[in-house]
Amino acid sequence: MTDSILIAQHLSKRYGGVQALRDVSFELRRGEIHGLCGENGAGKSTIVKILGGVVKPDTGTIVVDNERLALGERVDPRLISIVHQELSIVPHLSVLDNVMLGAPEVSAVYIRRRFERIVREHLDAVGLPHIDPSQPASTLSLAERQLVEIARGVARGARVLLLDEPTATLSDAEITQVFGVLRKLRDAGASLVIISHRLDEIFALTDRVTVFRSGQHIWTRPTADLTSDELVRGMIGRDLVRGGHSPLVQSASEKLTRLRTRSLAAQGRFATFDLAVAPGDIVAIAGQLGSGADAFVETLAGLHPEYSGHIELDGSPVALRSIDMAQAAGIAYVPEDRAGKGVFLDAPIGINLTSHVLPSISSRGWLSAAAERKLAVRLATQFQIDPERIPDDVSTLSGGNQQKVAIAKAAATGPRLLLLNEPTRGVDIGARAEIYARLRTMTQAGMTVIFYSTDLEEIMEVAQRIVTVYRGNVVRMLERRNTTSDDILQDILHGSQVPEAA
Repeated sequence: MTDSILIAQHLSKRYGGVQALRDVSFELRRGEIHGLCGENGAGKSTIVKILGGVVKPDTGTIVVDNERLALGERVDPRLISIVHQELSIVPHLSVLDNVMLGAPEVSAVYIRRRFERIVREHLDAVGLPHIDPSQPASTLSLAERQLVEIARGVARGARVLLLDEPTATLSDAEITQVFGVLRKLRDAGASLVIISHRLDEIFALTDRVTVFRSGQHIWTRPTADLTSDELVRGMIGRDLVRGGHSPLVQSASEKLTRLRTRSLAAQGRFATFDLAVAPGDIVAIAGQLGSGADAFVETLAGLHPEYSGHIELDGSPVALRSIDMAQAAGIAYVPEDRAGKGVFLDAPIGINLTSHVLPSISSRGWLSAAAERKLAVRLATQFQIDPERIPDDVSTLSGGNQQKVAIAKAAATGPRLLLLNEPTRGVDIGARAEIYARLRTMTQAGMTVIFYSTDLEEIMEVAQRIVTVYRGNVVRMLERRNTTSDDILQDILHGSQVPEAA
């Protein structure tokens, strides 16, 4: 008989008219890493919240280590600990405080020095040896905050660790570090459940995989017995239709150039970006977090006004010293943090979609409700968002559909240049394909797309050209058709083409 540490049976959960889970059963073995896969809205996050006592199911039972849980009540973090997809780091607290937040061993009399050694060990284990436990969490990058979340979960010593998209904000080097930590935990007897939309992570890390679709358990199989196509077919219920790369409208080496940068630099972020991009190009800026690759995209969006050098759009010089200046120049930007920066979660979908173009649907200072709805329906349809849901708040959508809203909101302005920072972070494979298809359609009409991503699979799938960056310097521009993922990794990890400093 299989030694199971967690057995969930006949779980169901309804939110109003939406059946999030339908009679789902799930079993986790001791000492395994178990992957949960499925599109956004398939029920993965719901079952994680139920297992963690955050949400009470309508029906079902959960047994952990032969102990039946009280459904909907807080679970002892030494039994089950959750690393959520949306960060729960408290910015004004120290790193140490965040790691120990909610720990059972913390008493009413909280003496920090008692926990300094153990917190230091856990930070080192997740690849943060350079972080001072006493520094404010607000000083950390997004990736570092995610690693602190993981350190908090590890510090609990939980028998079951649930990780919801734990690597969504991490670079490939950081992911490798985290994977090493998770494997050590498994080898020491811990049991882990990981949700990830990155299929390469599922195949590299997990022992078994469970697929959910439309709130139902589809199957559980050993990872070693699966192919990528079989996993995708289980997730979406059909074979994925993969779009080809759209043809280049015109080479950037020819006369017509949409964007040109000369000696563009931002002190402390990146140095000397010389780049030429044509109308219709889809260009990926590839580099590790901290390499300056993302800062280059942010500079074009007007977020780093202290830059030096020259920027031209369609042959005319532009100054991009603010977001407003970038938007006036015909540049739109989609940030990496959709919940915090990309959308208004508690506002209707329609208001989000039209929020950047209110003057175009107003007359004499009065907003036209009819024009607003017409535009919202058109944008929703283009991005495969159900138009009937336009009155609903964005918070009611899955992560993938929230990201579509963020991109549609930016695209509504009809920009010459669309910038995206981690365009499909935490987005399921079906929604990814839809977003990629829409980006190709827009570039075929002449729009230029430049995006930063730490996801090599995404870069290889979408980009026509790839600019690799290492320690603030451009390594080279690669043509996708002549490039492998190993070529990109070589550049961003080692910077082989960057001249040695004198």
